[in-house]
Amino acid sequence: MNAHFTPDARLMDGITEDDIFAAEEGILASILNKNELLGQCGLEPSDFSEELHRTIFASIQQLCAGHQIAGAATIKPFLPKVWRGLEIAPSEYLARLEKTGFYTVQQQHEERLQIVKGASLSRQLAREAEFTANLANEGHSLLTLGDEIESLENRLKELRARFSETKAVKSAGSQYLAAFNASSRRDGVVGVPIGIKEIRRVLSESVFAGGNLYGLLSSSGEGKTSLTIQIIYEALFAGHPVLFLSYDQSAYQCVRQMIAQVHGISVKQQDEPMRMMNENERDKCVQFATWIERQPLEIIRCQREGVTQLVAYSRRFIKKRANGKTPLIVLDHIGKVKPRDPKLSPDRISGEVTVELKALADETHSAFLVLNQRNSFGTRRDNPRPISADLYGGEGAKADYDGIIYLYRAEKYKADRVATAATDQDWKKINKVFGSEIEGIAEIGSIKCRFGDPNVRESLRFEAQYTRYVSLTPERPPELF
Repeated sequence: MNAHFTPDARLMDGITEDDIFAAEEGILASILNKNELLGQCGLEPSDFSEELHRTIFASIQQLCAGHQIAGAATIKPFLPKVWRGLEIAPSEYLARLEKTGFYTVQQQHEERLQIVKGASLSRQLAREAEFTANLANEGHSLLTLGDEIESLENRLKELRARFSETKAVKSAGSQYLAAFNASSRRDGVVGVPIGIKEIRRVLSESVFAGGNLYGLLSSSGEGKTSLTIQIIYEALFAGHPVLFLSYDQSAYQCVRQMIAQVHGISVKQQDEPMRMMNENERDKCVQFATWIERQPLEIIRCQREGVTQLVAYSRRFIKKRANGKTPLIVLDHIGKVKPRDPKLSPDRISGEVTVELKALADETHSAFLVLNQRNSFGTRRDNPRPISADLYGGEGAKADYDGIIYLYRAEKYKADRVATAATDQDWKKINKVFGSEIEGIAEIGSIKCRFGDPNVRESLRFEAQYTRYVSLTPERPPELF
């Protein structure tokens, strides 16, 4: 049947308006004869170029949602008796569609879906292009343009997700064997090596595995960035690309701290090299800076970026710096990521960020480490040792993480309580909770651990002069020079 409307579908390469119209008819005909195809097609009414086709498809959706059969007879009440531009009554057109759909084969149905999806995507991209052109011709500040671009990126991402091909699904056994063989070839699990053995013990993992999202929880001033810099150095030393998305420290500050940790040359010395450093120390600083310049490291000082922009930074970095080894991407810290909607609660904001980062880690086979600053509630407990509720977003925020560790320095909290202790009962409680042998000691424990004992705790000594953590049973750290 050739029912001539005035098609508004844009032409695609090699696909005519008649092809799009016929594909829409074929899809509707197939679904009328086999309603279960509705849930598999991935279409919405807006994907059809013809208004009548949109009306028919919406009617099918409504009937199927009510667990009713969608056929010519049941859809007829949803349609007017006359449709402008249609040579026959809509009810007759519907009956003919149902009749022709009886002969549709699965291959034809899949081909028609591709045509309709392609045409819909083309129309929507054309509308976004028109919107962008109009935006460019209007007066906007840099701030409002940034917001509009972020909104555009989100819409395009949703389009891509809607029309992407379904991922090939491998069997559980084949996935395990592939990972097992890869681990055998590399003498271990594929991922970024964890240089600090206490973290390995707490997580029960030897590496930050590719495709996984990890968290590090600590309060302000406990040294989580210092620990992160050590983790980054170990990854670079092993040849892994590292992207550091930092809302707190500049690239200069990060390298300066790394030199302090690796070579024992304090930040104060580096600030006055001619007065406080000898020639050998100055040479080490220059040599280290030269070495770091050759490494697959990027440090981006973030300000107002949302998760969409952070994902874009990460994709660009991975594409540019790929070297066959698992990339490590570090975010410092999640609470400073610009939310899509500032009115959302912290758990919703955290969830929107972590679900995107987890998906990107899985897609790019990268390891992500996300720093969390403790909320203030946990620090006021009599025993302030971190628990799940202290995460940004609370207990529910840990759902997307594959593993979360905490960093806890009891002496920081003991000092606060000693300063305000007023009664014998206060002192008794302080001594019971903290003990006495805690000076310079940091504890690492687990908030979430998938495959090991979540109760393992390890201790490290914090050397404040060099802002580094060292093992209480030290191994000789690797040095460059």
